[in-house]
Amino acid sequence: MKTNSISRRNFIKISAVAGSMLVGGKLLFDLAADKIVTVKEARTLMGTVINLSVVAESRAAGEAAVESTFAELTRQVEIFNHRDPESAITTLNRTGKLLNPPKELVEVLVLANQVSEMTGGAFDASIKPLVDLYQGSQPALPGDDTLASVLALVGYNQLSISKEEIAFKQPGMAITLDGIAKGYIVDAGTAVLKDLGYKNVYVEAGGDLMASGVKEGDVPWKIGIKSPRDSESGVMDKLNVSDQAVATSGDYFQYYSADMRHHHIIDPRIGYSDPGLASVTVVSGKATLSDALATGVMVLGAEQGMRLIDSIPGVEGYLITKNLAVVKSSDFPTA
Repeated sequence: MKTNSISRRNFIKISAVAGSMLVGGKLLFDLAADKIVTVKEARTLMGTVINLSVVAESRAAGEAAVESTFAELTRQVEIFNHRDPESAITTLNRTGKLLNPPKELVEVLVLANQVSEMTGGAFDASIKPLVDLYQGSQPALPGDDTLASVLALVGYNQLSISKEEIAFKQPGMAITLDGIAKGYIVDAGTAVLKDLGYKNVYVEAGGDLMASGVKEGDVPWKIGIKSPRDSESGVMDKLNVSDQAVATSGDYFQYYSADMRHHHIIDPRIGYSDPGLASVTVVSGKATLSDALATGVMVLGAEQGMRLIDSIPGVEGYLITKNLAVVKSSDFPTA
């Protein structure tokens, strides 16, 4: 009997909600002989580089679509900007309560809690006190007694979420959306472009991406899976994607010990990183889901993580262990 399974009803809820957001830079145009244009732009928002590629019928049309998309993403990204002392997420973490919260924050927290349920708590937006503890204790690691006291502040079921109010059920709690917000932004940008009539688009935020339709010339979007170790050759595998989202989590992004045994992806249930995996790449129909699941599977480890991936319709996974062995689902779309 499979564990960590997700009902079709919950899967549909997750897929449906995760699409509604947006981000500045220099436009590049590649004009093909048949007048089709690929408009590309990269801008940095909230410390993350956002890349857009739009296959358009003209330069002017593609430029207008990119500007509209970035305008909306800029608005929505500010909701999640923890660097802004007046942002919604900063206000919530400072006061423990947020009245009349932005609908985007409500949506992403509802999605986060749904992924928390399906991963048995391996993914948890309320993990911020634990992450702050590790970052503040460097170069040493936190002791067991300190860990125990901070773990008492972590628990997604201690977060009250409604359209009227978001609130923590105990003082000292705080949330981070680092494991899901990039995916949400990608889905939002894709949704804006599709609403404008563009089917062939590529939206990427800090490595999490959605590739819709095809590239200019009816060529599939091709994505590389990076090796988690600098000592190895750069790309371990490639995949062709169309109307699919890809997200990767890895121990190499931020680590607290030289052997990468302790890193920023911490098991919110016990306070330590799982020792088994170096990186996880998840492919699904929504970047929000891929983003959160990549983090959750890093915590669960190869066996439980792959069992979860296999239980969710339309989700595939590519897992790399600490010794660079690859475990992937049977239908993972390698090129």
